[in-house]
Amino acid sequence: MFSFLGHYYPLFLDGTALTIIISIIGVLIGIALGLLIVLMRLSKVKIFQWIAKIYVAIVRGTPSMIQVMLIYYILSKALPIPQVEFLGSGLDRVIPGSIALGINSGAYVSEIFRSGIISINRGQTEAGMSLGMSSRQTMFSIVLPQAIRNLLPALGNEFITLIKESSVLFYIGVQEVTAQALGVGGTLYDFVPPLIVAAVIYFILTGVMSLAMTYAEKHMGDKYIRATN
Repeated sequence: MFSFLGHYYPLFLDGTALTIIISIIGVLIGIALGLLIVLMRLSKVKIFQWIAKIYVAIVRGTPSMIQVMLIYYILSKALPIPQVEFLGSGLDRVIPGSIALGINSGAYVSEIFRSGIISINRGQTEAGMSLGMSSRQTMFSIVLPQAIRNLLPALGNEFITLIKESSVLFYIGVQEVTAQALGVGGTLYDFVPPLIVAAVIYFILTGVMSLAMTYAEKHMGDKYIRATN
């Protein structure tokens, strides 16, 4: 049933590598954008609050596939991205696709950050301000470190979701795992075995991510206990 892997396994390896790279880029963009959006959301400047709210509402209220296609078509016209092939896909497709995933993830990450920040006792902020720290110093030195420890499980779930969401990039021609599986299936005139292989690859990737997040949670928990004792 899976004898085709002897000939087509390089395609799955390339697809897996591309999926991992795209997911990492998407995660980094999502974290940076999510932090920016939550700071805008918590800002006292009304226009920043409205921009953040509108962004989150649009991203959460529209399908990720539509977002990917729109961003791809917009960026492909606006940016002179070289058509250099990378792991079987052109950078002119990989870069917009990675940005689209990051923009999508940023909305959800911002809400995760917001829930973590507002869960921190107001007294922590007041204590920082009483020590002469600015609002920014209090946020980045006192509030955020505690919030990240609390919201790490939710962030881990978002990263796992991002790995699976990367499959929508096959709509713009990015040869990640799903696209490779469909391509092999079309060649074999049998899509079931290649898609099973793709499912196993996603299962392994998300499993590794789950283990990594569990380790990070334990490490941060142990560090917090040592700091408070």
